[in-house]
Amino acid sequence: MGDAWYSKTNETIIPGNPDRIKAKWDPLQYLNLAQYLKVFNEYPRDFNPRVHGPYCPWRYYGKRDLHFGDVKLADIPAWVARRDKTPMGVYQGGIRTFWKFYRAYLDNKKPNLIWYTQIFVVASLFNFVFYAIPDRKQYKWAKYH
Repeated sequence: MGDAWYSKTNETIIPGNPDRIKAKWDPLQYLNLAQYLKVFNEYPRDFNPRVHGPYCPWRYYGKRDLHFGDVKLADIPAWVARRDKTPMGVYQGGIRTFWKFYRAYLDNKKPNLIWYTQIFVVASLFNFVFYAIPDRKQYKWAKYH
C-alpha cells in the first residue's frame, strides 16, 4: 500500500524533492545569498541568553537610557549622540518598532481596526505631503492687479 500521505518518508510531498522541480538550473543557488543576509539574522550584540532569558524581538538589550519624553531640551543633542546610528542599529530599531506595533495591535485576543486606521493616516499624510502639495503650488493666493 505504501506510506500514508502525511508520512515523513513519503517523498512525493517533500518540497525539495528533485522530481517535482521543473526548472533545470536555478541561478540563485549559485549566488549564495545566505552569506550576505546572515548579519540580518543574528541576535543583537548585547543579548546574553544567560542573563536575559529567551529572546524578545521588541526589547532593547543595550544600556538603559532615558526615554525621549523624559529628555530635557538642552540634553537632546547628547541624547541623539548616544543613539546607534549605524545601518545595523537603524535596522534593529526598525525591527523593534515593528514588533512593538505588532504585539500591541495585532497579536492580542481581540484585535481591532486601529492599526488599519494608523496605516491609512500615515499613507494619507505621505500622499498629501509628497504628491498633493507640489501639485497645488500653482493655486497660491496672488494679486492680479
